[in-house]
Amino acid sequence: MEAPDPGSRVQVNVEGRTWLLDRAADMEALWDQMDEGDLGDDERLPYWAEVWPASVLLGRHILRNSDFISGRPCLDLGCGLGLTGMIASSIGAQVVAFDYEWPAVRFARHNAELNGVKQPLWMLMDWRQPAVKEGAFDFIWGGDVLYEKKFFDPLIRLFRHALAPGGKIWIGEPVRTVSKPVWDELRDEGFALEKLTVEKVALCGQNATVNLWEITIP
Repeated sequence: MEAPDPGSRVQVNVEGRTWLLDRAADMEALWDQMDEGDLGDDERLPYWAEVWPASVLLGRHILRNSDFISGRPCLDLGCGLGLTGMIASSIGAQVVAFDYEWPAVRFARHNAELNGVKQPLWMLMDWRQPAVKEGAFDFIWGGDVLYEKKFFDPLIRLFRHALAPGGKIWIGEPVRTVSKPVWDELRDEGFALEKLTVEKVALCGQNATVNLWEITIP
């Protein structure tokens, strides 16, 4: 796989370790390059190129639970620049990490090499059409993936398909009004929910409040 051309580098501190994330140099240019086709039903917007506070909180939680995660099969939803996948791999988890956009997969792989981390299995995948084995993952997580109501049903189907019996799903969610209905929808679908923590995340000069949810199937 050809390495991407890193343009700008972000340093992200998670539980005492600084992670280096290369990304596209000109973020505004990425948005300007979007055409009408990208803004159609799929909305192929370059969200992957940002570092999201929800991923930082997920990274904290993964490290705090390293004894449970090490050696276990894990699925990283919408890997973006690769932060949470790298963190989990660094503690010995068996990570499959995917994104909808090919540049994200390339940058994630590059960033794992940059940080000296064993490569997760990076995949190009649409969560509406999951190409993973049923019940394959003990842990599934995603940072800020519930920003559109149209994603609720596909993600719920993915959770039910991919989660192993007794497994856990962790969702990092900034305080977004659009996400509120999904929690009731999950309960209606038979999932059990618990808000594990609410924490502040300082990132790129800003402070964000992020919720961390745990979802299980009783």
